[in-house]
Amino acid sequence: MYGVKRGIKAPGEFGFMDMSGLALSGSAGIIAAIVADYQQKGEAAALFKLNEWVVQLGSLVGFTEIPLWMVVIGLTVVGAGSVFYFQPITRQGAFAQGFGLLAVLLTMTPPNLASGIEGINDNLPGLSSIATREASAEPRIFNAAFRQDEARVFLAQNEEEAAKYDVHLKIVYPEGIRGDIKTLVRRGAIRGRLHNEQTDETFNLFRATEGATIRREGDTLIFHVGVPARANTARLWVRLETIGYTIEEQSAEATLGEALEWTVEMQPSNIPLQIQRLGRSYWF
Repeated sequence: MYGVKRGIKAPGEFGFMDMSGLALSGSAGIIAAIVADYQQKGEAAALFKLNEWVVQLGSLVGFTEIPLWMVVIGLTVVGAGSVFYFQPITRQGAFAQGFGLLAVLLTMTPPNLASGIEGINDNLPGLSSIATREASAEPRIFNAAFRQDEARVFLAQNEEEAAKYDVHLKIVYPEGIRGDIKTLVRRGAIRGRLHNEQTDETFNLFRATEGATIRREGDTLIFHVGVPARANTARLWVRLETIGYTIEEQSAEATLGEALEWTVEMQPSNIPLQIQRLGRSYWF
């Protein structure tokens, strides 16, 4: 019976209201830890990584549309249920126990970081056959082995220059961009991720490595980037978040040796990003 471990109350002295209050306090501690993590880490918050893991588990049973609010509810239920195991005797203790429980969980969860986008090497026009590579005066950097209509790319000599899809992404903001891009990125008011479904790699559109081209032309952002390739074609995804606009998630197919001309037009919205994010499934 609840309370036996503590030796404070006799079995049965904890009533329904006592346990409900402690459970709510434990849940409040969980929520406080979630808010602290989200406010401190922003886009890198472990909550998004937990959402990704939950989606991966759900995909095993065919359930992939798991929005962020479901993860928050699940963690809150864990906080409420944990008081029956740890058995705190005060609401303050239940709150601290819930907060500490999630703090440990978030510490064990890696930050939701993504690599910076890369440039495209113009000297790598796409797949080259083994015969072409051998006939060339200077050996090619990679060659292709074709099997069941899929070309898998292997590095032959220079591991630093792998094959890449050439992506020309244009983001159009019909009602303009509200402020300086660097300031918006720092505030978390504009975010963007590019995901390669074939390799399961994710890139941060607003973290560029050397060679990547990002420029602003009026109310349009233009990205010329390279996405590491392991096959002749791959499905690429983007998720774009900007204050004053609906969160967009779209996909396109990229092919080696061909520039992917990709235009995304953002849709104006008065719903705050924090509320929109709760309804999204952060699977990458």
